[in-house]
Amino acid sequence: MVIPYSLWPARKTKRWKVQRRLYVRDPWAMLNEAVYRTKGCRGQQRDEALAYIVQAEDYFNAAMRGDRPAVKPVLLYYSMLNIGKCLLKIRRPLLDMSHARHGLSIRHRTGWGILGDEISVKGSGKYVNVFEELMRELENSGPKFTRLAVRELLPQIVPGHRLWTYACQKKEKFLRVGISSFVNPGRRRIWLRLKFSRGEVLNTVSSIQDLIRHSHLPGKWRQVTRNGSEDYVILEQKRTGRYDHRPIDVVQGLYQQLRPALWYTVTASKPHRVYYVFIDTALGRKRLPQWASVYVLFYYLSDLTRYRPHLFDRLIAIKYGPLIENILDECPRQFLYLMASELLQRDVAPAGIVV
Repeated sequence: MVIPYSLWPARKTKRWKVQRRLYVRDPWAMLNEAVYRTKGCRGQQRDEALAYIVQAEDYFNAAMRGDRPAVKPVLLYYSMLNIGKCLLKIRRPLLDMSHARHGLSIRHRTGWGILGDEISVKGSGKYVNVFEELMRELENSGPKFTRLAVRELLPQIVPGHRLWTYACQKKEKFLRVGISSFVNPGRRRIWLRLKFSRGEVLNTVSSIQDLIRHSHLPGKWRQVTRNGSEDYVILEQKRTGRYDHRPIDVVQGLYQQLRPALWYTVTASKPHRVYYVFIDTALGRKRLPQWASVYVLFYYLSDLTRYRPHLFDRLIAIKYGPLIENILDECPRQFLYLMASELLQRDVAPAGIVV
């Protein structure tokens, strides 16, 4: 059985079974469905979670209907904030969100202009800090950075990445990757194999070891050769996993291993998920998960448009303008499908014809 790569390839009832992708025209309906499906969230707790989704959708639709970019960041950030609050409420129904804080703050710096502004983690022992709690819920740890400059955040955003490289005259940092699993039934072993375009690899890193190290691939990997693979770089895990009965019994854990190293975009056409690794040579603790990089950037853009709108206008007018406008157009819907998948623990993708 071929099990396509997914962060949630299988689900367990009495036994593990393959979980197929959902194709939807309305992701908001799936977010509501996720709330109703959560067994531990009932009564007033469920009503509260649903109210967050209603507000998130209203903010989102208001932003997408508007034609003034200076208004979009505020509306879209509050949409993302409410989706995050909904996720926290259904995962931890007893969490008191009545006085929740953003958990982030802005520090203005000189020398780099707007790009030197820093986003900081702002803790509060008394109230829930939404960003910190989302990190703990989705990544099993709190934020690792204390201050993150906007110039360090922009290259971590997938949509519009080539506009970033154009504006900064930098090499691309995202490499598209194909992911597949292989099984040895005789030995009951299973492992992952990754395939990259050789041309893209040579244009981005100086060696295969740099590719492995700077993309933060978990575990140990080796390069393998195959007939007709001259156009690709193929890596596979050195350490294979073992299964006792069926490969699907362990594939969830196997595929989840890659999560910290992966970014992806959601598309309405095949393959519906395009996966990337991020080549990071200097960020260290400032490297964020995909959802968090978008969330933090929109927090910053929201703050900029509320308190220094003239600087937002300047940002749009300089060489970063096309990048920011692309981010405002593309990232919110990507974030929406990403979080719908997180809430349902299942791939969700847009489709013209629902199957």
